[in-house]
Amino acid sequence: MSWEGPHQINDYLGSVARASRKRPPEGPGVYIVSEHPWRDVPTGDDNILYVEQAAYLGYQLGRLLCDLLGFTGDSPSAAEAYQHRGGRSLWSHYCLPRKIEPGRLYFGWCSACICVACAEARLLEMMITGPHRVGSCPAHEPVLDLAKNCRGLILTTSNSTATGQCPLVPKPPNGTFGRQHDFFDDPCCR
Repeated sequence: MSWEGPHQINDYLGSVARASRKRPPEGPGVYIVSEHPWRDVPTGDDNILYVEQAAYLGYQLGRLLCDLLGFTGDSPSAAEAYQHRGGRSLWSHYCLPRKIEPGRLYFGWCSACICVACAEARLLEMMITGPHRVGSCPAHEPVLDLAKNCRGLILTTSNSTATGQCPLVPKPPNGTFGRQHDFFDDPCCR
């Protein structure tokens, strides 16, 4: 299985203790938030609202959900505290103006990608909210096909990466969180 999800946020939060195998791993991968559920692999028809790769999926998804569910203020300000820029942006610029309950949205992740940077780049092409970031991969030109990449069906070559993380970010030592990679601010993955 390549993608875990889609999970409607309300349903997911109502069953996290009973379905522990469906919790995100503390490893690298890519995740999305969408308006509609998808089959097998997300597509542009699913109205993808947010895309990001993470070194630690569980940690990043927790931060995203906290801010997406409104555990911040309703009016953005420089003094406001929040943990996840994407969750905060979806809450204040998408859900509130449209009166959409964030629990009705869907999310999911893929931790089995051959190249996470390529998966993020392909998903960014389908995102309907803005501003649009353009994804690229320093190891693959052109970026790998999303479906094949997330199913592990692409053979790696000497000039490709199969580490599951951006090749320009040093891997943290075992047992530590290391540097959190903010893909909005870090120029290596724009």
